[in-house]
Amino acid sequence: MNNKIVTVAAILTCHNRKGKTIICLTDLINQDEIGDVDLNVYLVDDGSTDGTSDAVKQNFPQVNVLQGDGTLYWNGGMRLAFSEVLKNDYDYYLWLNDDTFLYSDALKLLLETSKNMKQKIGGDVIVTGTIKDIETGEVNYGGRNQKSKLQPLKFTLLDSKTEPQQCDTFNGNVVLIPQYLAKEIGNISPEFSKQHGGDFDYGLRAKYAGFESWVAPGIIGTCSSNPLEGTIFDTRLSLKERRKKMNTPHGVPPAKEWMIFAKRHAGIIWPIYWLRTIMRVLFPWTYLYLRKP
Repeated sequence: MNNKIVTVAAILTCHNRKGKTIICLTDLINQDEIGDVDLNVYLVDDGSTDGTSDAVKQNFPQVNVLQGDGTLYWNGGMRLAFSEVLKNDYDYYLWLNDDTFLYSDALKLLLETSKNMKQKIGGDVIVTGTIKDIETGEVNYGGRNQKSKLQPLKFTLLDSKTEPQQCDTFNGNVVLIPQYLAKEIGNISPEFSKQHGGDFDYGLRAKYAGFESWVAPGIIGTCSSNPLEGTIFDTRLSLKERRKKMNTPHGVPPAKEWMIFAKRHAGIIWPIYWLRTIMRVLFPWTYLYLRKP
C-alpha cells in the first residue's frame, strides 16, 4: 500500500439480528493496517424491530444508517445502499453481509489483491473473499465457477488457495468493486427483489462486459451456513408446505425472478432450469441427491 488515501464505501443490509450486525461492524471498523484507508460505512436497516438502528447509532455514530420498510431483503437493501454510495466517487465499494465476521487483515488483503491483479492484467477487477463456516471450518461462501457449458447455472464453490484465483461469479458476502467497474456495471439488478440471484447475476454481468473477478488468497472471515431446515429442501415438509416456501423470500421462486435469471445466464437451455425448480418442489429427495458435487 502507498501513502495515497484510498476511499472505501462499505455497504450492508440487516434485519433483526442486532448481535451479529454489531459484531460484523466491529470487525469491519477495527481492521488492521488501514491507516491509508478512508472507510465509510452505509447500513440499510430493513425494518428491524430489535433495536438494531439504535444500537448501531450508539456504538458506531459514524455509520450512515438508511431505513427500509421490511420488504427489501438482501437484494433490495444492498441495491438501496449501493445506489446511495454510487452518488459519490469512492475508490472502492465493499459489499459485506452483516452475518459475516471479517478477520483483522481482510480489507488489507482485498485491497492488495485488487491492486496486484490490476497491475498484472492491466485493468480493474472485482475481488471476493473466501469465507468458512463458523462451526465446521469448511469453506461455504466465496468465488464460484460455472460447472460447464451444459450446466451454466450450476456453480462450483472454489476452495481457498495461497494465490489469487479467477472465478466466474461469487457469493455476495464480501466483495470489493473498484470505482470504474462499479460505474460501468451499475447497481444490483432490480429484477431480483428478494434474497436470491443479485450477487451471482452481478458477477456474470461483469464477466459478459469483459471484466474479471478474482478470489483473494486464503480465508478472510467466517459466516454460518444457511440451514436447510424450513426451506424448500427440507424433506420433512409436505408438498403443500414446500410450495408455499417457493414463494417466500427464502425460497427459490419458480416464477418471474428465476425465469429472468435462467434466460439471462443459461441461454437456449433455460427451460430446463425452469423445470428443475418444479422438481425441487415435487421431488426434493431426488433433487438433493442430484445436486451433490
